[in-house]
Amino acid sequence: MQLPALNRPHHHLCFFRLDPQFCLAPLTALPADDIRLPDADRSLLCQLDDNDRRQLEQLCATEQAASIGLTIAGRRWQCHLAPTENRHWLLSAEMGKVQRDDELGLMEWQLQQGWEQAPSSLAAQMPMLMDTLIGQQNADRVILWRHYAAEEVLRPLYSQGLPFSLQPVKAERRYLRTLQQRGGLSYSHCAEQPLLSAFGYLSADGIQHRLDVPLLVDKAIVGLVSLEYRRQRAPVTAADMQFVAVIAARLAGLIAAPAMPAPIADIHIGQLTPVLSHHTGQDFFNQLMQQLATLCGADIALVGLQHARKDKVRVLSCYTDNQLQPPFSYHLAGTPCHFSLQPSANICVHHNHTAERFPDDRVLKEKGIQAYIGLSIKDQHQQPIGILALLFRQPLTQTTALQSLLDQLENRVRDELLRRRDQEALMVAAAAFDAQEGLFITDSHMQIQRANQAFANISGYESDQLTGRSALNLRAEDPHSTTIDAIVHAMEQQHRWQGEQRLLRADGRELPVSIRISQVRDGLGIMHYVCCVEDLSEQKADKQRIEQMAYFDELTGLHNRRFMVEHIAHTVALAEHESTRGALLLLDLDDFKNINDSLGYATGDDLLVQVAERLHGFAGQTEGISLARISSDEFVLLCPELSHGYTGAKTRAEQLALGLREQFLLPFQLGSLRLHLSASIGISLFPVTGMGLEEYLRQADTANHIAKRVAPGSHVFFSQEMADEVQERVRISNALQQALINDELELYFQPQQQVNDNRPLGVEALLRWHPPGKKPIPPGHFIPIAEETSLICDIGDWVLQQACSRIQRWQSEGHQPGRVSVNISARHFHSANFVSRLALLLQQYPACQHRLTLEVTEGVILDNLQESRTRMAQIKAQGVNLSIDDFGTGYSSFAYLRELPVDELKLDRSFIQHIDKRPQDRAIIACLLDLARTLEMSVVAEGVETEPQLATLAELHCPAYQGYLRARPMPEAKLLRWLVE
Repeated sequence: MQLPALNRPHHHLCFFRLDPQFCLAPLTALPADDIRLPDADRSLLCQLDDNDRRQLEQLCATEQAASIGLTIAGRRWQCHLAPTENRHWLLSAEMGKVQRDDELGLMEWQLQQGWEQAPSSLAAQMPMLMDTLIGQQNADRVILWRHYAAEEVLRPLYSQGLPFSLQPVKAERRYLRTLQQRGGLSYSHCAEQPLLSAFGYLSADGIQHRLDVPLLVDKAIVGLVSLEYRRQRAPVTAADMQFVAVIAARLAGLIAAPAMPAPIADIHIGQLTPVLSHHTGQDFFNQLMQQLATLCGADIALVGLQHARKDKVRVLSCYTDNQLQPPFSYHLAGTPCHFSLQPSANICVHHNHTAERFPDDRVLKEKGIQAYIGLSIKDQHQQPIGILALLFRQPLTQTTALQSLLDQLENRVRDELLRRRDQEALMVAAAAFDAQEGLFITDSHMQIQRANQAFANISGYESDQLTGRSALNLRAEDPHSTTIDAIVHAMEQQHRWQGEQRLLRADGRELPVSIRISQVRDGLGIMHYVCCVEDLSEQKADKQRIEQMAYFDELTGLHNRRFMVEHIAHTVALAEHESTRGALLLLDLDDFKNINDSLGYATGDDLLVQVAERLHGFAGQTEGISLARISSDEFVLLCPELSHGYTGAKTRAEQLALGLREQFLLPFQLGSLRLHLSASIGISLFPVTGMGLEEYLRQADTANHIAKRVAPGSHVFFSQEMADEVQERVRISNALQQALINDELELYFQPQQQVNDNRPLGVEALLRWHPPGKKPIPPGHFIPIAEETSLICDIGDWVLQQACSRIQRWQSEGHQPGRVSVNISARHFHSANFVSRLALLLQQYPACQHRLTLEVTEGVILDNLQESRTRMAQIKAQGVNLSIDDFGTGYSSFAYLRELPVDELKLDRSFIQHIDKRPQDRAIIACLLDLARTLEMSVVAEGVETEPQLATLAELHCPAYQGYLRARPMPEAKLLRWLVE
């Protein structure tokens, strides 16, 4: 602040008032504009360096006039102070001298002076040099690297600051060449620098900036010093680079200089004072080992922490061959360090021949160790916690000073080892506490003292919100969970408890959890509870999903067959125990396969879902009924406790069956499609003495099969006669398979003749079965059984092959039976390779073309009209005729006749049987004959057995017939004789 009344002087002298609080106020104008004054509102003492402040305080304390020099705002003030009233001072100052100093340069000079006056070894000076670098350059870590040119590696000898594993890296030639040329390299964004690619740890340690300066000996790089920063530092100035280069040169000189250990007798604890007072943790161990190895001339210096088993040592720091080694572990057995296991042993000394005394210790032999001195470090309970050892390649004669030094180091090393052990234990405990399993600790009143993040996530609270909260308030009431009183009782008896509870989350939701509670006491004897919590939500959900998959139908949501089988066992056993009767109703949808084939499986699935909904609603009206979907279109209702008697149970079961059938009276609406559907029901009553559980389902299935065959949409109770019939059908099916293998089947032939003159037109091949030593089995008995399985396809192929071979042979032998007709079943006609197999037969038997006729019923064609039209066209193209068998008994839709390549109609015997007696039958035949003539089709009347029937057909101009009137079915030999006659 200037006084405006005063003119600016032409000199550099200015007057000030200094008050008792050392606040400085100007009394005259400043001599120049570029002079900055100290802050008038703050004490001048706070704005001076330590030396000037101390001198000013001492001068004012004397209360006498005196002169003093002060450095203020970059200028050197030559001041004269004179005391005035009220402890004020008049200060005159000559302030024209500008002061500039190079702090780093001055320190560099001081360091060099100190090195010249007190030269020492690398290990002795390295801690001080590294302290200086970190302090002056504000680095987060400094690393000293040794360059091994032959191996092309950089090995770290020493690090200070951030933790660092002393692992070597590859010495990239380009990087070293650039470093040597420039004398130093400063990097920002280290992870992105190609020259630093070998230093892979930089990114993991978060290093942002790095300054590297080489250590040169005879212009060759023997190492380098690296200053690393986790932040972006200010730009490196020339002074910074020069300062680091001077220290790097000093380190290079120390590395190149031969080690000169001090005489052991002259070693004392004072030489280790810098290490003991300025360092702790890993830095303490590293620097102590280097100092001890240098001072004592040891070839190996190591300190280790003993494991909990005490038989193994984990080395924390080892210095040998002028460098620190990576941590390692070794077993005490067979080594000189084994003495530490003895309770009374403190220091062990082997003056010479150490390697010979411990032949199992290969390190001693490899290193050529002669002498050993070790310190066993024990805790307050005299239990070994670690060891400090010095090893020498030369024998030791005087060890008194070494033992004294180790004794003096024992307490400090013990403290560091205990701290290290506690830190590691805390790290393990913290890692365990922050594991994925939820953990919280409470006091004796179950107030939460601490909770980990995993439990916070489970509970929905923040960790600090859980602290102080009662753990009991987090418990949701559940009648199926163990009560609080039961848990407390278990804790009092066993001091622990484990079980399932319901956890009340912060959002109000409840979670199933597994809890383990352990009672513990801390070092003061105060009781706590440690609670481990595991969220069982996913396990419960997985279990429910597994049960859903195991016992429920995925499409409809109903129970499945597995559940129903197990439930039948339980229900039947209960019925036997309580002497009640029930019923098992098996419901099968009629013609569901046709819906799937014609409308697609998606529509079929939608239909099944709607059926399941109706059945579920029906079952829910009666208590105790269980419903399941056991296969594609089969459902089961298990109805227990219908009555105590057989008659009552049967009556109630029939009422339920009628109610089920009523569920299908209304159509099912599938989008714009309305489908009418019926279902057949088979009923089995239970219990039945001595019957297996699977039999009830089998009985209901048998009854259902009968219902479908007799009257689709009806219900049938199981009876023993049904079982006998089913067993007979199974027996015939098995025997028929064997008959096909054993050539028990035979072709018979029934002639077809013209009505007007009885001239033969052809024959129909008919299948007969003659079991050896038994009566022939009628075709009406075994053909329907074969049609229920794929066996009909095998039989059909056999019949076709036999018929074609006969046609070929008859043609070659000069027989003229005319055309040969063969019946083809629906399953055979629609089989995948029917047309291709027929083509192969025609190639093998070329005489069959235009002589072979295939007979199919209307139902075969209309099962799938489009596919049938395509197949029939392919068959016609191969020279095979097609005939509609049993015409008039099926759908009798004339529309399809004009779309299909049909050659012939065969009138069913039911029309022919009363044609001469019933005018209606005669009229129908007349219409059919007119239709055939219009469509240019031939007609054959089947089942002609009397002359009047034949005469009527002649009157109606029917072209052909077959029947018992003129010829019954006959074997081949008889047919050929009949043709001759």
